[in-house]
Amino acid sequence: MSKRDRSGELGDEGRGTRAPRVSNVFSTERPSGPAPRSAAPAAALEAPSPDRVLFAVLDLSRTALVEQHDEEIVHHYVDVLRGLFPARQFAVRLVAPDTGELTVVYATGRLRSETRDAVRVSQTALTRHSIQIEHPGITASDGYIPLFTEDGCGFDVPLVDGERFLGTVAVEYAAGTTPPPGDPPTIVPMVLQLAATLRNAQLFRESVYLRDYLGKVVENANAPILVVSRTRAITVVNRAFLSTTGFTREALIGRNFLRMLPASERRRLLPVFIGALRGEPASNVEVSLPRASGGAARLSVNVASIMSSDGEVEGVIAICRDLTEVRNLEHQVLQAEKLATLGQLAAGVVHELNNPLTSITVYAEHLLRKNERAGGDPTDTERLGRILEAAQRILNFTRDLVAYARPSAEEPREISLESVLDQAVVFCAHVLEEGGVTVEKRYTSGLPHVYAVRSQLHQVFINLITNACHAMPDGKGLLGLETSADASTGRVLVRVQDNGTGIDPATIERVFEPFYTTKGEGKGTGLGLSIVRNIVQQHRGEITAESAPGVRTTFTVKLPGKADPAA
Repeated sequence: MSKRDRSGELGDEGRGTRAPRVSNVFSTERPSGPAPRSAAPAAALEAPSPDRVLFAVLDLSRTALVEQHDEEIVHHYVDVLRGLFPARQFAVRLVAPDTGELTVVYATGRLRSETRDAVRVSQTALTRHSIQIEHPGITASDGYIPLFTEDGCGFDVPLVDGERFLGTVAVEYAAGTTPPPGDPPTIVPMVLQLAATLRNAQLFRESVYLRDYLGKVVENANAPILVVSRTRAITVVNRAFLSTTGFTREALIGRNFLRMLPASERRRLLPVFIGALRGEPASNVEVSLPRASGGAARLSVNVASIMSSDGEVEGVIAICRDLTEVRNLEHQVLQAEKLATLGQLAAGVVHELNNPLTSITVYAEHLLRKNERAGGDPTDTERLGRILEAAQRILNFTRDLVAYARPSAEEPREISLESVLDQAVVFCAHVLEEGGVTVEKRYTSGLPHVYAVRSQLHQVFINLITNACHAMPDGKGLLGLETSADASTGRVLVRVQDNGTGIDPATIERVFEPFYTTKGEGKGTGLGLSIVRNIVQQHRGEITAESAPGVRTTFTVKLPGKADPAA
């Protein structure tokens, strides 16, 4: 209990008091003992006029506010009582209703030491109000116990909330003074007002706490939450919703929620919103919400009505579940199923095609060479060359299918990425020479080795280098090969960059799809980059593509290094 003096008076203050409700109950008693020694002047104990009391009450309604703490409210009331009733001493003591512990003490004079921490109330006041004292720290005395002087007299008024005892307001007179009969009828109503103000202050604190608590629950929930008014304006969004959509709170509050949605989504969600305004909840409604950075987030939404105090629907709350990752995983599963099916078909396709294609290739090459030696018709020579080229292309296609679907029998080992890149450049020498491409190597020294199948990494970088050469202008190509390490993840990075035509944003997301190619008809099977990604993923790595159309394209391969604990 903290103590501070106000203009020479003792004020002991604390917090946590419940708001009391006071009944018009009091007792005016003189303590037993010797006769009083002197009397106070009669004029000093005159009651205030009704006008003064009325103005005082109006002033209290303006200064004693529910936003204040209990001790501040008590201070306002005691100051007013002192102004209206001079030559009286006032003491207000509040207790915690659950424990009976003294929480607030405010007195207009210095309390006697034995009464400062004791909580007493006259039995007369308790009896008239039918209050039972249940706390051992609160004492019911036979009569009024003087608080300021041993021979003073006075009366007390209990502060109660229902049947709970919350404290007392004591009015004490000097020794030998006869309490004016007009004091209690005037003071008790003001005590009633004090009790009501304290009670309202407690209700206010509870409502603020509840509001803040619920606000924190909504804000920190791990599910995206959105509240929309009857006019479809967004009134509440929580942190998870902002994280999912990428918008700021300022950009969403007040915005028409339905107008955020694409037209197709708006048509689907409008009946759900209207139904919620009629009190009809809905569950697991899937909706696509736009992201601030582009694209969309897939959400499963449960909507319910928000009712006002008068039972009217004043808004709709939507509790969402982010399905974006789930849908992406489903897409990957479907993709994996396609690849698994392709792997099963690959062996049959190769078996059915290889034998006749081998015969076609051998005979076509024999006839081509024979026709060239005999000086035959040039047109026939050209046609035989086309037959041989087409047959060879089909053979290459079947070989790619097998490479795509067949797991390697070679065991991974510790290898240097720089050596793999150098060998890949050697293997691609003819392609680099034909395109007039300059190779620029930027290797970081001291990189950790990687655990990998060397032949498969050869295939990865040969494919990336070949594609880069095909994308660059003849004689002006610049191929960059760069290695580095990511200290935070322990991965080794290889960047293959060209200064070619680039890839537009809509296309770059599909370059790793099987059978998708940006090359002209007859110039690619569309399996190269898909095979590359498959090999990299088998090595627990990752490959990404970035491109600035007309400027450059960069493929980045990330592989776990030797120091990687997962390696």
